[in-house]
Amino acid sequence: MRLYHYAPKENTVLRDGLLSISKGPRDLKAYAHRAGTEKREDILAWLDKTFAGRSRAISCLTEPIKWQGNDAVLKAIVDRSTLFSFELDGLLKDDLVEAIWCKSGSDVGGYNERFYQVNPNEIDLSPLSWEKVDASRDLLYAVVRHYLIVLKDGYIPPEYLREEL
Repeated sequence: MRLYHYAPKENTVLRDGLLSISKGPRDLKAYAHRAGTEKREDILAWLDKTFAGRSRAISCLTEPIKWQGNDAVLKAIVDRSTLFSFELDGLLKDDLVEAIWCKSGSDVGGYNERFYQVNPNEIDLSPLSWEKVDASRDLLYAVVRHYLIVLKDGYIPPEYLREEL
């Protein structure tokens, strides 16, 4: 099963792998208001309270973004990012995955996130609801089903990754 992840255009993914929040230098401001702090270690602890291992997870989609002219933010993500893919089966076979969670939604601002744990065969590959995205109402990934792959070591090594052109 091929899954997809968008990384900034300037990246070291093919050299260093795809890093989770806890492994990379990523800015955590998007989580600060929900965590109630701007301290990195406290934000990581808050993430892991939502479900075990969230700070070691990689967020991914079951298909590339399909921009339908409805929201400029989706187009900006595609234009400013490099799309990578990986085969989940390879990660599972090599015992790199600890758990898989689905984020099935949240309220505006990312509050009241809804997660549930799934087995690999429960990953829903039906088309995603790109037409519901409305960044002006803070409804981006809150309305697009996506998965968080919790990795035992907090990253996907580069040999598992493919840059999509």
